[in-house]
Amino acid sequence: MSQLLTHGPSEQPAPRTENEQIPQAAQPQRDGVRQAVVEHATGVVMALGRFDAGKAGTVLSEVSDRTGITLGRVAELLAAWVPTGELNLGLRIALEEAIRDHQHRARPAPAGDTKFRDGEGHAVPQA
Repeated sequence: MSQLLTHGPSEQPAPRTENEQIPQAAQPQRDGVRQAVVEHATGVVMALGRFDAGKAGTVLSEVSDRTGITLGRVAELLAAWVPTGELNLGLRIALEEAIRDHQHRARPAPAGDTKFRDGEGHAVPQA
């Protein structure tokens, strides 16, 4: 059994090929960490935009699309933003725009008759 655990002086382990550098068990662990970071970033967007988790995930995806940064990297940057207060200006702008776009879409219709609107697009109830 000890021969299986150790190598003798002339026995050296074969060098790993490029594909063997990461053990198979490490991939699911890395995916789990990535998922946790995405969930953290989703929570940040939920708090900023007052969204549910589904809407916040959509906002994250849109920020990724707008910036050309992968979703995982956007999530990492947002998660790091919370404790540091530092966020790239372009990413911050894309995040603010995506949140604003979804907040406007999510607004419920005003109560009452909405046939009449004032000059700014607000519903004016009919008397």
